[in-house]
Amino acid sequence: MVWYEGIAVMGNLDKLYYQLTDKEKQHFSETLNLLLSKTYLVYEREEDRRHYRFVEKNFELFTRYLEMSRWSLYLQKQHAVIQLYNMDERNRRSFNLQETIFLIILRLLYNEKRRDLRLTQQVLVTGQEIQEKYMALQIRKRLPSREDTQYILKLFSAFSLLDLKNGHWRDPESVYVLYPSLLLVINPGDMETLADWLREQGELDNELDPLTGLELEDNNETPDQN
Repeated sequence: MVWYEGIAVMGNLDKLYYQLTDKEKQHFSETLNLLLSKTYLVYEREEDRRHYRFVEKNFELFTRYLEMSRWSLYLQKQHAVIQLYNMDERNRRSFNLQETIFLIILRLLYNEKRRDLRLTQQVLVTGQEIQEKYMALQIRKRLPSREDTQYILKLFSAFSLLDLKNGHWRDPESVYVLYPSLLLVINPGDMETLADWLREQGELDNELDPLTGLELEDNNETPDQN
């Protein structure tokens, strides 16, 4: 992982920006607003790829500009994900109970599916597999309606965590592609905390551990400092 820290914010910021062409300045504005709205840019996602490449090419410019507003920019090279993080933990999206459950399920499914794939292959799951994992975890809350499921999956798509590949958002037969940003939005330590929280809410069987038998990869490496 690459991380720029302690850079003099103003320094050559103007110089870096004014070296851009007019078209690149417009692209800079579009990409900056996209990052602030969705947190993640995933190279694997075709919709993000152009913006990912632009940030990678102009990483110092984006980093210096964002640091003025207390934002840190991370380039996770291993999984080709760019992540934006507020140093003061502000502007964070809080997920409700149902959304949190879905996030755990998708994180578990991503890890399980990825083990059997080559690096270049997409991680695909069906709506039916999501429902089956939901039931396997013995979550006491009833299965969400198709409308609720559609809303949650579309919400996660807006943050570059997944996309609909085939079918309709509401159908169990639909196929979704899961992105490696799921490894960053929820890590093994978070999984333990969320599982404990769900038990406290009475939503998870006290004797069931959703992490049992799963070898979750820890992706919170200490960033290289440049």
